[in-house]
Amino acid sequence: MRDPLRRAVHRGLELTGLIGPLHRRQERELVRSFASEAVDDQRPMPPAELIVLVAGASGHAWFSERGRADAERFLALAAKHGLTGPLDVWDLGCGCGRIARWAAPEVIAGGGTFHGSDINRRLLDWCAGALPGTYFVNRLTPPVKLAPASIDLVYAYSVLTHLREKGTRAWLAETARTLRPGGIALLTFHDEDYARAWGPAEVPPLLAAQDYVVWNDALEGSNYLSAWTSRAYFTQMAQEHFEVLEIIPGQTDTAVQATAVLKRRA
Repeated sequence: MRDPLRRAVHRGLELTGLIGPLHRRQERELVRSFASEAVDDQRPMPPAELIVLVAGASGHAWFSERGRADAERFLALAAKHGLTGPLDVWDLGCGCGRIARWAAPEVIAGGGTFHGSDINRRLLDWCAGALPGTYFVNRLTPPVKLAPASIDLVYAYSVLTHLREKGTRAWLAETARTLRPGGIALLTFHDEDYARAWGPAEVPPLLAAQDYVVWNDALEGSNYLSAWTSRAYFTQMAQEHFEVLEIIPGQTDTAVQATAVLKRRA
């Protein structure tokens, strides 16, 4: 099937709502082909179907290694920008604990508190039963049940990447609401470098002409929809609520998304 025809068929499925069952069937196929390597990382390991829900396709080794690397990177970035001592941390879009299974024990051992939230209760139920910390459901749109100015560090890996622009702006405002003055938000997004290396071929030219590109515009909040924006435009959106400390470009060799390091204004 030629690309324009394939896109037309997909758009028809999106508009009729039939893309949902097709997407779920594809997820079930990914579960059947999941790489179930034996991994002994001294952490509880969620079942394959939950990993596929949050990561699309991967294996236990990737889930362990990338989760540990991202946890270490986020905590190091927080320390680099002045967050030390006991921290109250919120993992927005925690999924089935890819990062939380590493970050939560360290945060709690340091005297802090750890909160995880997600839109999928199945994922949260697994986290609550297997990992330290407190876990709660968030809706696709804010607010969440965290008090204003109650959090030192918010991180969200590949959450804004599945939202339309209105949703991204809403979660930027909500993370700012929950942070204490001087608190840090670490939020990843698909930037222009990541688009060129890992995105659909159609996305880079679209992104050169538009501020915010939504690819597969249905099932917002799921892996089906992907959102793309430039570092300059993300900075512009974030500056409404934050001091932008740095924007780390997407890593084209290791498929690590761009990361915005944002500080809540006093």
